[in-house]
Amino acid sequence: MSNNEPHDAVSKSLRALLVLATHESMGVSELSRELDVAASTAHRLLNIMRLHDFVEQNMHNRRYRLGPAARKLGETSYRDGHLVAAGRPHLDNLRNLVDETVNLVALDGTDALFLDGIQSRQHLRVATRTGARLPAYATAGGKLLLSRLPRTFVHSQFPITLDRVTRFTIADRNQLEIELEQIHAQGFAINFGEHLADVCAVAVPVLGIHEEPIAALTMAAPLSRWTRRRLAAMAPTLLAEAAAITRDLRTIDS
Repeated sequence: MSNNEPHDAVSKSLRALLVLATHESMGVSELSRELDVAASTAHRLLNIMRLHDFVEQNMHNRRYRLGPAARKLGETSYRDGHLVAAGRPHLDNLRNLVDETVNLVALDGTDALFLDGIQSRQHLRVATRTGARLPAYATAGGKLLLSRLPRTFVHSQFPITLDRVTRFTIADRNQLEIELEQIHAQGFAINFGEHLADVCAVAVPVLGIHEEPIAALTMAAPLSRWTRRRLAAMAPTLLAEAAAITRDLRTIDS
């Protein structure tokens, strides 16, 4: 096997997905002509992608179309793109109100994924983390979103002993579950030095058009400037901006 062969197979698979995305369904021979490959090669690519749910086959007419994994990628990109577009003006407004760094965070598996952020203008400030993935249990936004999931998710996805990022990180799954119940009840989450020892944050939910939590709106700041009580007192301000994001999402999706 040549060194280029695996890369060639990946390239053909990606091209196949792009071609399938422009058709309701395709047969093996149609796809082979579009890709300019042998029918056996097209069939092999389809079988590999079907194994991972990127394509699915209609058992009656034997034709292929995009599968649930490919559709999920598209839906996630569409959702996150709309979320960032709706959220940006309100991130800017919130940053102007509190003059601390603000972020829009989604849950991706067991990670907190930072979708967008605007940095504080103060000299001592927390940097934005757009594009970063952090352990959800060690972030305010991550804990907020975990608190809205079934308890079985935490049991199945997290080990009993959690990696400690700082000395303040929750390192026990049972303790995490107790805190998640409290977060769900109070409607906001606080991170007090749990990922970076000198950083604190507060998070509230951003609801989708069907009232389901789809992201968290967070404010992050140097721990030296804030107490837990002051962070908790900021929750109503964040909730007002989160509600405005939801209203704008409904406008975008209507």
